[in-house]
Amino acid sequence: MWSFMLAARSRGLGTVWTTPHLNYERQAATLLGLPYETTVQCGLIPVAWTIGTEFKPARRVPVTEVVHWDRW
Repeated sequence: MWSFMLAARSRGLGTVWTTPHLNYERQAATLLGLPYETTVQCGLIPVAWTIGTEFKPARRVPVTEVVHWDRW
């Protein structure tokens, strides 16, 4: 999946790894024509042309706010 996403990026396409559809995995399999009983879904990768080429890291909260060691 990661290699596919990198290949798309090199061609000016944007991608994102999504998993919310897994809450409806059977319905997604039916919609996509996948055999539910023999296929494991691990993500859905939308692909689209991007707007512009100025990419930058997303804003993130400090790691100390999301990582805990021996406590909550």
